Amino acid sequence: MCDYFVEDSKFDEPIFRHRFRMSKGLFLKIVGDIKTRFSYFQEGYDAWGTIQKCTLAIKQLSTGEPSDAYDEYLCMAARMGRESMEYFCDVVINLYQKEFLRRPTSHYIALMTKAHEERHHIPGMLGSLDCTYIEWRMCPKYLKGQYMMGDHNVPTIMIECVASYDLWIWHSFFGPAGSNNDANVLQ
Repeated sequence: MCDYFVEDSKFDEPIFRHRFRMSKGLFLKIVGDIKTRFSYFQEGYDAWGTIQKCTLAIKQLSTGEPSDAYDEYLCMAARMGRESMEYFCDVVINLYQKEFLRRPTSHYIALMTKAHEERHHIPGMLGSLDCTYIEWRMCPKYLKGQYMMGDHNVPTIMIECVASYDLWIWHSFFGPAGSNNDANVLQ
């Protein structure tokens, strides 16, 4: 709590955004939504607060580290970390799927296509594609050959995203270069 969530916290907003991959305001909105609707995240007999459980789940999601990586910092066992992560993912899907985790309607596709054509003068496109290679510094040795490319001297992972003009993400891909061919995209 003292590190991030009190008035004179140890770390400021930019550090919070860097470590959690989201703004503190968004984090607190998610925590508030979760706390009001789901009993697991309400403080109870187990004495683990909502913020602590959500912090552990989001840290695991944002860093990809296992649940026991934060047991000393957050004072939570690996079992509680796994449980919090599972409940958190289920809750986020339950809360936000109707608005954010849905397929576009035919009406919305028509609006996106029209807006993209007006803005970029390219008919028939839903959004813009961006693709980049990110250096994978902590790549395990046994995977380095699979993630090396001729034009990069280090292992890389490809990140691809298609977003509409209003920044809704309609497609994303993370993986080794060359594994995202037409057949996989159409699936």
